[in-house]
Amino acid sequence: PSFAGAPCGTGRGSKVSLEPSLLQAEPAPALSARPPRRPGFSKPTKIVGGTDASRGEIPWQVSLQEDSRHFCGATIIGDHWLLSAAHCFNETNPEEIEAYVGTTSLNGTDGNAVKVNVLRVIEHPLFNPIILDFDVALLELARPLVFNKYIQPVCLPLAVQKFPVGKKCIISGWGDLQEGNVTEPEVLQKASVGIIDQNTCNFLYNFSLTDRMICAGFLEGKIDSCQGDSGGPLACEVTPGVFYLAGIVSWGIGCAQAMRPGVYSRITKLRDWIVDTISQSSVSISPNIHLSLNLAPCVRTL
Repeated sequence: PSFAGAPCGTGRGSKVSLEPSLLQAEPAPALSARPPRRPGFSKPTKIVGGTDASRGEIPWQVSLQEDSRHFCGATIIGDHWLLSAAHCFNETNPEEIEAYVGTTSLNGTDGNAVKVNVLRVIEHPLFNPIILDFDVALLELARPLVFNKYIQPVCLPLAVQKFPVGKKCIISGWGDLQEGNVTEPEVLQKASVGIIDQNTCNFLYNFSLTDRMICAGFLEGKIDSCQGDSGGPLACEVTPGVFYLAGIVSWGIGCAQAMRPGVYSRITKLRDWIVDTISQSSVSISPNIHLSLNLAPCVRTL
């Protein structure tokens, strides 16, 4: 079968370490996931410092809703498959989740939203809700998506693909407009953030990062993803018009605070599980027809 991006890679990385002299930093505050927007949770926030996205600009963006209420983002990676953050689905019944694609408007004003039910949620078996390691989940859709210029998959990177420090990538979501502000945007927000050096970010977070995490944002703050954006994409344009999924919005301290960049689940370290899980699913559901395995071409055709 053909997967988005390129054939499966096998590259692995190792944890970074800093000199003992750098360990004198003050302890970092406790980690906090970007909590999903649900009753019982504090009202989450959104892309801080972002701007409105135009229709079709981020065609892989998904709004996950429960009781007609947005609670997390997700990313289209195939006609049957979405990718999100595992921490979004604590005590959630997949049958109650609806995925909205093809729209930038949560209130339906653009008339283009396509609603698809979720068949099941598959969390990574090593997901750790305490340190938010392996914070990734696959969502299998009840019916296939029909791709058009407003609904398209993002590319999955090879396991060996690198996203260099300083590379500008796009984050997107429907959280609120600033930390602590309950104003919810009607239009999908986007912002450009830079990939941050892993050693630097690990130091800023008191060495709490793992290999499955990647940081993006600005050390001075001001632009960041936030709670309502959990599960949404960190997508990097590698060649003109072709975007690869570098990360999934996972956690951070506050939103857009100086020296506290956003932390994302690193897709290159999770790709093998993603591909293997989809492959096994397609075999068990339809052994002779790669129905569920269709990770369609991810080149944009706007």
